[in-house]
Amino acid sequence: MTGRTSLLARLAAGPFDVIIVGGGIVGAGIARDAVLRGLRVALVEQGDFAGGTSSKTSKLIHGGLRYLEHGHLRLVLESLRERHVLWTIAPSLVRPLPILLPLYAGGTRGTLAIRLGLALYDLLATGRRLPRGLSGWRGPRVLGPRRALALEPALRVDGLRAAGIYADCQMDDARLCLANILQATGFGAVCANYVRVVAFLRRDGRLCGVTAQDVFSGRTLEIRAGLVVNATGPWGDAVRRLSDRAAVPALKPTKGIHLVLPRLAERAVYVEARRDHRMLFALPWNGHTLAGTTEGTVDAPLDTLSATADEVGYLLEELNRVLPGSRVEERDVIATFAGARPLLGFSGAATGASREHRLEIDAAGLISILGGKYTTYRVMAQQVVDVLARRLGRTVDRCLTDEVTLLERPVGISLEQCLTGSRRVPPDTLARCLARYGTGTLNILRLIGHEPALAHPVCPHHPDMVAELVHALQQELAWTLTDLLARRTRIAWSSCQGLDALSTLAQVVQRYGGAEPAEIARQLDAYQQWLALGQAFHPLLGTGSAWRGAEAVVE
Repeated sequence: MTGRTSLLARLAAGPFDVIIVGGGIVGAGIARDAVLRGLRVALVEQGDFAGGTSSKTSKLIHGGLRYLEHGHLRLVLESLRERHVLWTIAPSLVRPLPILLPLYAGGTRGTLAIRLGLALYDLLATGRRLPRGLSGWRGPRVLGPRRALALEPALRVDGLRAAGIYADCQMDDARLCLANILQATGFGAVCANYVRVVAFLRRDGRLCGVTAQDVFSGRTLEIRAGLVVNATGPWGDAVRRLSDRAAVPALKPTKGIHLVLPRLAERAVYVEARRDHRMLFALPWNGHTLAGTTEGTVDAPLDTLSATADEVGYLLEELNRVLPGSRVEERDVIATFAGARPLLGFSGAATGASREHRLEIDAAGLISILGGKYTTYRVMAQQVVDVLARRLGRTVDRCLTDEVTLLERPVGISLEQCLTGSRRVPPDTLARCLARYGTGTLNILRLIGHEPALAHPVCPHHPDMVAELVHALQQELAWTLTDLLARRTRIAWSSCQGLDALSTLAQVVQRYGGAEPAEIARQLDAYQQWLALGQAFHPLLGTGSAWRGAEAVVE
């Protein structure tokens, strides 16, 4: 794989001030903050960046309206502050989204409670409110049934008492995580995906680095650093036990699933489930509806979680109740995904468990950041880097991550080539690229200016250009077909799930990624397994001739 050897060599060269274990959103945020403050940073992730929980969210940056019910005011206040920060520093990846909250007869939440909750939510956001004037939204308030149905005609009419309307932000979770990684590497951090930590290095009983293994080659390397941070989310306890075998579990992960469905409603809908009174989302996403989430027990390895038929049935039942015209069935499910929330240990119902975080340092010096939620990742990172500076005895600059825009640093870009490339890209495609890649769009245009054929769509079903795949391989640390389809682009979440594009993908990975035919065959198989995991609830899905025909790609 092109560039892999040099990346591993940079890790082994060291030493670093800190090595971060975990390339989800929290680890990525720590790497960005630490390098911006002048520390020498390494980060390793056993899979792809955001390959775990950080790409399996509801795609929302939110204050947590329902947390008010449980009295978590400090968490809501912190989350609303971070919502404003992230919208400010990453406006193309974090965008305001009006949300409709319908109230039906028989629900546990009355009109007065919702009115008070929305007023408090808005009050806590004072000074950090989202812009009024979004379509159909003039600030948090409660609407009567007629006005609610005018905003969203797909809602069930029977029993509709009122509807609250408010706004939070929708995000691209995988790319927001990647943006942190890319900015960290742009400022000198060494970040490597598919590098698994197998042991810690010690000197005089203190951690001084890690022994890690390259997932692709099996090569083992030692990475030396003054401090080690455990930012592995729901895997946090497993890493803690690598440092201290007697470590008492600190986490109690819960499983949440989401469904990708055909577009069911125009508005984002947040509604109380009849069966168990949980709050569920049905959100417009990628031309589809994203529905979720559940809160179940983690009863399988964290990297093999998938939706069960009962969980899918539960969400479909509730969706058909609230949006009766959809008549959605199992066969309509385009895809599912499941992830584990890294909740701190709790008693009672998971719905009332706190999403707060905790920082822990064990006797060997392992710094673990535990719990938390995606929205608060930046402040979690800030607290960790403050501790790093103290323990290193270093005077570092103050945290700048709330002020520095999350953009890549374009390097070696020819304006002439960019202009040439832009003439070959339709305006709507250019706008989409700017929203997804930011300044990375300049590199995509450079590629097209140099090789016009790269402006062609990956396949007839997708607006994504071949140049975007090349950019991901060359500039975004993508190594596999699954990286390209599931996290660098959203092709995996489309109706064809990328199966119609496999021939093009294989050619791109071979030519621009340096992969041999045998490696491409392994990647095709891995993508098949990844798809099957997302469709495990339905044995008839994912077995069509489109996949079987993919074998011809590498023959």
